[in-house]
Amino acid sequence: MNGGMKMKHSYIIVLMLCIFCLSIYAEQNDTAQAAFENVISDLLKTIGSVIQNSSYPDVANIDLQTLFNNGKGSNALGPIIQTVTGLLFPGRTHDDNAPVDLAVLTSIASSLTLQSLGVSPGCSNDLMLLLQGLMDRDAWALTVLDAFGKPDSGMLQGRIWFPGGFDECQDVDAIVYNNATEATDQFKGKYCRLDIPTGRPSFVPGVENSIRVGICVSDRCNVADLNNLIETVQRTFLNGTTNADITAVCDEPLRLGSDAIGCICFLAVLGAFILFGTLYDILAVQMKVKTKDNSSEIQHRLTVVSGISYVNNAFAGKENGNVPHDQEKELPPVYTMKADNHVNTDTPIIEPVSNQQSQGTMERILLAFSVYSNGGKILNTDQREGSLGALNGIRFLSMAWVILGHTFSFPIGLSANILKFAFDQESYVSFCAIMYATVSVDSFFTLSGVLVAYLTLRELKKVGGANRLNWLMFYFHRFWRLTPPYMLVLMFGTVLSPYLINGPLRLTHDLPSMGECRHTWWTNLLYINNYVELDHMCMGWSWYLANDMQFYIISPLILLPLFYNVVAGAISCLVFLSASLAARWVIAYQHEYPVQGMLPDAPQPIDGNSWKMQYAPSYSRLGPYIVGLFAGYLLYKTKRKLKIPKSLNLLLWFLSFATFCLVVYGPYSRDGNHIFSLEESSAYTALSRTAWGVALAYLIIACCTGHGGWINELLSWRGFIPLSRLTYCAYLIHPLVMITFYSSRRQLTYFTHFELIYLFLGHMTLTYGLSFIVSLVFEAPMMGLEKAVLRKGSK
Repeated sequence: MNGGMKMKHSYIIVLMLCIFCLSIYAEQNDTAQAAFENVISDLLKTIGSVIQNSSYPDVANIDLQTLFNNGKGSNALGPIIQTVTGLLFPGRTHDDNAPVDLAVLTSIASSLTLQSLGVSPGCSNDLMLLLQGLMDRDAWALTVLDAFGKPDSGMLQGRIWFPGGFDECQDVDAIVYNNATEATDQFKGKYCRLDIPTGRPSFVPGVENSIRVGICVSDRCNVADLNNLIETVQRTFLNGTTNADITAVCDEPLRLGSDAIGCICFLAVLGAFILFGTLYDILAVQMKVKTKDNSSEIQHRLTVVSGISYVNNAFAGKENGNVPHDQEKELPPVYTMKADNHVNTDTPIIEPVSNQQSQGTMERILLAFSVYSNGGKILNTDQREGSLGALNGIRFLSMAWVILGHTFSFPIGLSANILKFAFDQESYVSFCAIMYATVSVDSFFTLSGVLVAYLTLRELKKVGGANRLNWLMFYFHRFWRLTPPYMLVLMFGTVLSPYLINGPLRLTHDLPSMGECRHTWWTNLLYINNYVELDHMCMGWSWYLANDMQFYIISPLILLPLFYNVVAGAISCLVFLSASLAARWVIAYQHEYPVQGMLPDAPQPIDGNSWKMQYAPSYSRLGPYIVGLFAGYLLYKTKRKLKIPKSLNLLLWFLSFATFCLVVYGPYSRDGNHIFSLEESSAYTALSRTAWGVALAYLIIACCTGHGGWINELLSWRGFIPLSRLTYCAYLIHPLVMITFYSSRRQLTYFTHFELIYLFLGHMTLTYGLSFIVSLVFEAPMMGLEKAVLRKGSK
């Protein structure tokens, strides 16, 4: 019976071979079609005769070789097969007396079978070459197999990715002899990945529950080929049903698109402006000034106009119209600090003294792009008396905290042990500084509120009230200050960054959080992306910018009452603050959002919309900003000369540090012995961010009014000044640095304490280095461009 079954399989293989040949080649021309019809007809007649007359006994020793031997037996199929192979390979010579090569026949039949399943001819041929190479133990074929990802331990601890050897696969380039065609073929490796859904709940919200395994195939195979093979295998081995939605993703080379070409052209034009502006500044301005250094005393004088904005958002008061003598000697002799009467400017307005009044608009536009001058502005560490110097240190340290938190959170899904590492570290109270690092952003909101209130109220007093303030410039300057570098980073991250990533961990051609920008960039431009298209947010970290702009827009509703009547202003602050606190409490309570959501024993929320309902909306983040506005009002009203008794100062410092510790370390729970109830969690959610803002506001007030001691000296260190100027660009850029780094790695990140510290310091260094470049060639020129075009008549 076994022999009979073997014979039937032999006939079936032959029949399939000829039918596949017919389906693939019969449409070439009429002659070929007629020949194939004759072949199929003869084959069917032969098989029918064999079965009817039992010419081939039903015994085990009758095999394909016996059936296919040419010229042996009346029912031999050799001539038929030779005809088929002759039609397949017209240039191949045949020996009618030679037996059919079963290896060749098997290769042809298998390749054609794959093609019938939807696999392209090139891919089918190369897969057969790979199979034959593995059977022959060829080195190149073993290299392909070795490049496959192998499932390893750690899946229950968060490891869902087994990338294999990306470079090993890409380096395969072998010349292989093809027995079927009696010619040589080239096999080049191509890295692909299989995404296998687990059907289990995600360990971390936002992370897909798929196991990813790297595979190595021929470069002539594509995603459609692999998906067809996967579907066929599942139908075969799963009783005809497809139970798992396994998909293939291949590493395809990116072609330079029209959008990328447009971005490159824009950057080329920008580079030309920078080159010409720098050359003009050096050759036509700086060299001319240097020739007059010994003959003109005016070049050693700095004119400081009352109410000017310093580069770190601090002001020199009206009572200090000139720079102190000891600082005057340290400042560059060829620059003068000019007034910038608009709030929250992080870039200095510095012009050459010699030609300030005589420069035309076009000349000033060209000089705005000078790397020489802009570099001096950014790196200048001079700090005038009366400036809010402590804000420099707070801003930089807050940015460092943000980068630390993102260093740990961004590789989720790209790490071999992040869940185990996190669960192990949760037992240490020090790890709360990473788990609850989100309050670092509330520091920025508080700082922003302090500066907006302090500078705007000073400006209102200077111009004589709200009716005389240029409100159009009040808003335009803010928009222009934030938007150009914001849109530049958005454009680069969306269009050009994908060309920088090459490796097995690249999910798609678009970067995470950037792919949606092609469709929802307009929400970022309008600063409404924290409400509109939240499910498709472009630059996920840009929610902060939308909040900050929205707070700035409504700030006059609080500042004007404070300016005219402190009671009315206090009431306005309380109304907004109460509304924000109530909204946070109600949302946290109704949706049961836990504060300790990262702990394994924490209760589960009703839904997974905490990001949309509680984290990103401006109504939920308003508290620290309101506190900052009132703190800025106190600094303005007291002219930074607030008298605080020593005992009260010590008490307030203690309460501030206690609040910092309570907010960050209060949710700590060792082994689940301190899990918040719903009421406790809701209260913490409602009050924690505002409490953080209150504690930070007192630190700012104490440092700016002479009650900060060594803390003020530390935070006012001059080295923080240029770093503080770069903070905005650093916030925009640092996620792209991390995404590019993690996505370009060949293997998953394995977290240890030293790994975390090393990555944090690396991200910090590279982020600030790139931020300096962006600020030098784009942010500072845009600020200079605004001054040259819109405020050319200011004195």
